[in-house]
Amino acid sequence: MLINNEIINDYIVCHYKAYRKSKLQTGIISDYQLLYNQLKQKGKENFEKTITKNNNLTVNHQNCENNCPEERISLNFKFANANIDIILDGIEFTGKKNITPIFITPFEKVTAANKLFVSLQATFIQNEFNFLIENCKIVYGKNSKQAKFKFSSFTKPIKKLIGEMNKMLSNPNTPIFCRISHCQVCEFQISCLEKLIERDDLSLLTALKPKEIIQKNNRGIFSVKQLSYTFRPKKNPYRKRKFIPELKALAIREGKTFIQEIPTLKQVETEVYLDFEGMLDRGSNYLIGVILKTNEVVTEYSFWANNEEEETDIFVELIHLLKPLNSFIIYHYGSYEIQALKRISKKLNNEQQEFLKTMIDRSFNVLNIFSDYIYPPTYSNSLKEIARFLKFEWTEKDASGLQSSVWRYNWEMSKNDEFKNKLITYNLEDCRALDKIITWIKNISKGKVSVAKASEIIKQYDYNFGNQNYLVADYEAINKCSYFDYQRNKIYLKTNKTIKDALKRKEKFKKQVNRIDKVFNIRIIQCPYCGSKELNSVRPTSKIVVDLKFMKYGIKKWIIKYISNNCICQSCKKHITAKYFNNNLSMYGENIAIWSINQHIQYNMSLEKIIKMLLDTFNIKVSLVEMHGFKSRFVEKYIVASEEIKQSIIGGELIHADETKASVRILQTGYVWVFANMSSVFYIFKPNREATFLLDLLKNFKGVLITDFYAGYDAISCPQQKCLIHLIRDMNESILKNQLNEEFKKLSDNFGKLLRKIIKTIDTFGLKKRNMSKHKKDVQVFWEWLDNSIFDTELAISYQKRLLKNRNKLFTFMDFDGIPWNNNNAENGIKAFSYYRKLTNNRLNEKGMSDYLVLLSILQTCKYRGLNFFEFLKSGEMSIFEFQEKRK
Repeated sequence: MLINNEIINDYIVCHYKAYRKSKLQTGIISDYQLLYNQLKQKGKENFEKTITKNNNLTVNHQNCENNCPEERISLNFKFANANIDIILDGIEFTGKKNITPIFITPFEKVTAANKLFVSLQATFIQNEFNFLIENCKIVYGKNSKQAKFKFSSFTKPIKKLIGEMNKMLSNPNTPIFCRISHCQVCEFQISCLEKLIERDDLSLLTALKPKEIIQKNNRGIFSVKQLSYTFRPKKNPYRKRKFIPELKALAIREGKTFIQEIPTLKQVETEVYLDFEGMLDRGSNYLIGVILKTNEVVTEYSFWANNEEEETDIFVELIHLLKPLNSFIIYHYGSYEIQALKRISKKLNNEQQEFLKTMIDRSFNVLNIFSDYIYPPTYSNSLKEIARFLKFEWTEKDASGLQSSVWRYNWEMSKNDEFKNKLITYNLEDCRALDKIITWIKNISKGKVSVAKASEIIKQYDYNFGNQNYLVADYEAINKCSYFDYQRNKIYLKTNKTIKDALKRKEKFKKQVNRIDKVFNIRIIQCPYCGSKELNSVRPTSKIVVDLKFMKYGIKKWIIKYISNNCICQSCKKHITAKYFNNNLSMYGENIAIWSINQHIQYNMSLEKIIKMLLDTFNIKVSLVEMHGFKSRFVEKYIVASEEIKQSIIGGELIHADETKASVRILQTGYVWVFANMSSVFYIFKPNREATFLLDLLKNFKGVLITDFYAGYDAISCPQQKCLIHLIRDMNESILKNQLNEEFKKLSDNFGKLLRKIIKTIDTFGLKKRNMSKHKKDVQVFWEWLDNSIFDTELAISYQKRLLKNRNKLFTFMDFDGIPWNNNNAENGIKAFSYYRKLTNNRLNEKGMSDYLVLLSILQTCKYRGLNFFEFLKSGEMSIFEFQEKRK
């Protein structure tokens, strides 16, 4: 592949763009790119004038095939051979084979991308033509200022980048791409955006950083729709949370606006809507738009600066406009305006600086509302996208902050008032859009806008679906004919053309298209019965396997075709089929099973929903029977791993144990028991709560058992620690119900003070026996007080008996190192199961429950050990412990 300037530049900003350019694809050149090309040419002309004037040199324009020029500097110098075709903006000769590449940018700032670009050019030239390059130069700005940097400082990152570039350009597979900041100026932005929307890519959510997207991909989440299913409302509605991308994804999926909390806006006499337009490379502002809204009377103002020298004047005009106002608030969108006020403050006098501080104090960033409280169904929280969601439109269809810079540069070059008028209109329309958004937020507060509360999402979806028990046979028959699918598929399509067409499209989509991606030929060369190689081929056998392919940044449907030559042995006359086909080759590959099990176990997705997701996302039809087959296959695969986990827990120094209800079909009752330590979790299903099985299970356990106060654990012959969190929860609940019981309050206070002292020591020094031993005297004093106390109320007496009964099991943790005083690990394991319990709702049988618990044990152990469950499934490892060792 021929490397040129365009490929190098495109690879720096976007790998996928470089790939498309390498395939000679073209798109629609943006106004920004056209302007950049024009400004760059002007920059080259200015540089040429500068060097000829300062050095009295004639600038050469030639290529490397000629001898080195006598002139010290040449422009548009070309290096070309079979591998590269690079043109340097300029080159400075410091010796026969010593050169300094020059890059010219029309902007006033040198960026890291500029340095990387010229460094890549220098690397290719140095490797292909054996020139010695020590430094590179960048010429920037109107006055052709120069910045020199050492080429060697970029050696390591460039070497890696070139390796990746060559690998990508030589790879026949299309690289994965995502939405980035460069998309807004890219010539392929429209076609790429269509593809991203088609695959519902996570990068459409601009609030997600690339690292976060990779993390979610590693968890098997690749689309906005998948992400939406992971949202869980916060437990404490009064606890403030940062931006939640899962809720944003849910808003998009549902087409609704969700709110975490209703925001409150200050009531003031005058509302000020403020928007600045500036040149980022210059760090200056040239236009201020202001809307004043007093008692529904709206006044608009625009302050224009022809050049940077007039910038201060427009800010002074803004101060004069706002200073007479008594009570006002400034609404702005994002932090740009505040940063501009702080920067310009240094150029103003003391009195003006003081008022700027007042302006900053009275300012309100509206963007924060959408980061913290309100989640409209938009991919980003940009002013443009939210305003357009509210049906606000700009006069110019391509209006944007970047486009405004294009208009400004065009105005500076042509002084055409058309561009100035566009800028002023665009700037004021930004202010009007902000006004519309604030009005919408106020209407939400007043209840005039329909929104959904995030805290009520669970209640919202808690419908009572199911079969009604009709006692009248006629009612039962009528009810069967009233279901949505029945009426749509049997009745409405006969009279409604829209529904008929919709059903046809649905059926058309459901037709699974299996385009072959890879073919495997399995050849039989020897008879497995007699060893003869004299075989006669007969009709070949083939099998299509539908699978998924996991890639670095995505996942796609992958179809494999297996072909085998069936044979008849001439010696023993037996019919021979490839062993691979004899093993009941499934029509679904291993990766589909891995992806499905990950969704089911890690994200509590029902098998029915996973089937629908596979169909909607990959157009892969999988039956419920196959799904259960996937589950059984992985249970069989990891049954030994779960046994290893169990033995590692029983052979350890600590076990957290707990149990919870888990109703199943036929039995209707059942219990799931969880056993955990600091790094592993194991689940067991039992048809009842009888703890007799524990005697056999834990007969060899010699460590400390941490449990709640269920009497079934008392028969275990090992040191035990009762969960003190359970105890204080019970005490607190009893206080709430018996707030006038002074006896019990005193008992509870004494126990609380003792425990608080011990916990403070633990927080300082950790769970160390030597540090906690100083509290043993305090514990003994408490027991003596409790022994000698005489209580009159039934509540206080019951707790006295309970505490004294368990006196040898409440402070066991003080006699060991690393033993906690609570049962949090087991409770966390119970919590993981409880999500699934709600999902199944008494639909599983005993075997199904036991199978699920095997996989849940693997998942939770991976989490406790800081391992990625999805990666473990993909690795093919049979043991978590071996997988962990390889990850070290």
